[in-house]
Amino acid sequence: MPGAAGFGVREEVITSWRQGGIHSGTVMNEPSTTTAELDAQHAEARAAFEARDLSRYRAIFAPELRYRQANGRVIGREELMKDVSDQFRKLDRVSSRFTREQIEFDGDRAIETLTQIAWAGVTAFLIVHRAWEVIRKARYTWRKLEGRWCIEEVEILDERVVPRRVWFGFRPLDH
Repeated sequence: MPGAAGFGVREEVITSWRQGGIHSGTVMNEPSTTTAELDAQHAEARAAFEARDLSRYRAIFAPELRYRQANGRVIGREELMKDVSDQFRKLDRVSSRFTREQIEFDGDRAIETLTQIAWAGVTAFLIVHRAWEVIRKARYTWRKLEGRWCIEEVEILDERVVPRRVWFGFRPLDH
């Protein structure tokens, strides 16, 4: 898979993504209930994003979110939501999967390192279709606020956008 080798991503991780699963790699000090709660929040985030439900997606992030982009720039929740809203307007199709490579617990926080693969597509003039794959490795810090886990910090460690395909036809293809 182009782009994945630069991350040192193992073949079984790539296979897990392609099969649509959540895959856990090295896990340290893992209380199963917390991990299950985080998996539920990831599923909620993915469902909200794929449904283009901005308010539902926003609820996954703490109000004081610190999001460090791949270029080092730090943005907050409102700027992230503006970026996500722009993506919702531009993209016709999105889906994603992730692999948890590591998780640690520190008091009321959980810190996990994930590698995510996402697919996005657009259509122009009903017949021109274009697709991309985004491969992102990031560290997420979760904190339990008012009884539910929210992301309070994201650090993008590496990110690659790989153009996948341009095609013509009346039906867009799935990733």
